[in-house]
Amino acid sequence: MGESLQEFFVNVKSAKILVNLSNPSTDNYASEISSNVGCTYSHTVRILHKFDDRGLVETNKEGRKKMIELTEDGRDIAQDLGDLIHSLQQAEN
Repeated sequence: MGESLQEFFVNVKSAKILVNLSNPSTDNYASEISSNVGCTYSHTVRILHKFDDRGLVETNKEGRKKMIELTEDGRDIAQDLGDLIHSLQQAEN
């Protein structure tokens, strides 16, 4: 079958990173996020910078770690993406 509907409609890595940030039970710093979504650290950081440039995330330094938090706009988009991904996964089954 090849490419899934999810891969067809959205950039999977970016969507997974944004949705992962909305999960309150995860540590939201770059290396943890990259591990959770199966993405390289450098690619994760590039995506996070793009999110920051667009006002979807904010970073706060806690010790040696830069913690990433969704802004209100980021939370809204993450919710919508999570719903879309869930719907696309249901359509594939």
